[in-house]
Amino acid sequence: MATIPRGIVKSELKPAVYRERYGLLQRILWSHQFERSERLRAFLEYVTNRVLVDPDAEVHEQEIGCQVFERRPDYDTSSDNIVRVSASQIRKKLEEYFQGEGASEPIVLDIPKGQYTPIFRERVATEFSLAIQVPPQPGLVWQKEVSFLRFAVTGLILTLVICIGFLVRQHRNPISQTNSPALTALWTNLFSASRPTSIVVSDSSLSLYEDLLGRQFSLADYLTAHSRGPDPSLATNPALGRFARLVFGRSLTSGASAGTVYRIAELKGHEASGLHIFQPRDFTMSSIKFGNVVLLGSPRANPWVELIENKLTFRYVYDQASHYSGFQNLAPKKGEASSFPTDARTSYCRIAYLPNLSGNGSILNIAGTETEGTEGGGEYITSEKSLEQLRQNLGAGAGPFPYFEVLLRSERVGGATPQLTIIATRLIHPPI
Repeated sequence: MATIPRGIVKSELKPAVYRERYGLLQRILWSHQFERSERLRAFLEYVTNRVLVDPDAEVHEQEIGCQVFERRPDYDTSSDNIVRVSASQIRKKLEEYFQGEGASEPIVLDIPKGQYTPIFRERVATEFSLAIQVPPQPGLVWQKEVSFLRFAVTGLILTLVICIGFLVRQHRNPISQTNSPALTALWTNLFSASRPTSIVVSDSSLSLYEDLLGRQFSLADYLTAHSRGPDPSLATNPALGRFARLVFGRSLTSGASAGTVYRIAELKGHEASGLHIFQPRDFTMSSIKFGNVVLLGSPRANPWVELIENKLTFRYVYDQASHYSGFQNLAPKKGEASSFPTDARTSYCRIAYLPNLSGNGSILNIAGTETEGTEGGGEYITSEKSLEQLRQNLGAGAGPFPYFEVLLRSERVGGATPQLTIIATRLIHPPI
């Protein structure tokens, strides 16, 4: 794609504003309206980045023709209308995006007619409101849930593929045995050249949907839920049922998944484009059976984890009434507790590394009791210092990392998990 000309100084936009607008741009670029049009995507990325780095910028037709479409600096814009035609197509696609896939976006990106400089504007209330009125019902407290979900729908849509593209452009070097022996021992197995590496992110829309229904989905439930229509348990509340289906139909994930994908892509370096990123609903049984797979999230947010839960000692549990989760220890060793429930201050994460379902590859699962736990686990498993500590704890020597599971604990501070401590470990011995 086109790049910003050298010499432009980054703007003084507040970091939060910059991130919000940049995030919106990425969601648009990889929406179905733009994902198949490299030319229009390059155009929109170029002009929008211009105003992100310089809010006072004015983008002109000739500049776009040269920078995006590789025209000569003196080309005749009156006889070559490629910029004008492309701008018209982009306006139509932006309108489609904000009426469909981006209907819940609070900020709108637009290129006014007769101009080429994009503008960001806040959506007016009539555009943004979902207009869902949930009548009070005895025993139900859905009003608060719906209010929370409205913001969740807006805030959790993330585009993960841009992480890969950014790293490829930066030409990062992959991990090396010399500088990162523990990282190399683990991740070279997952980055095998003989089979693909898939990352399956968590499905935050599923977690929200399960909260509304008051139950957890099995993998079979999850894979067939889209074809079954509205859930019968919400039949008495049509408005809430419609909203629940809207949430469940979105492709949402968490910041924890996005951050972990980015860190894994950094480890893979300039070969990061070989990673395949999936929403759970788009993943397949053959991929988890024959490939190398990283599963992000607990069974509640990533139902594919169900396929390995019965192979593990530390099992994820979730209490629907209290909305607290934790882990059960099925075979406590001396001095170990049999359960590890979370509370307002304590978070847990289980990291499991084991053979795939055919025994010819590997599966890595990072499952936190909540997003903070998963995010902390993602940082832990991509840190040389942490992995070296884990390798010593497992009693493993040099060479490939053994299959294992480890339970980590952290004291939550302000919604973050600043440091993870090993609570218990187990070696996993694959069948001969």
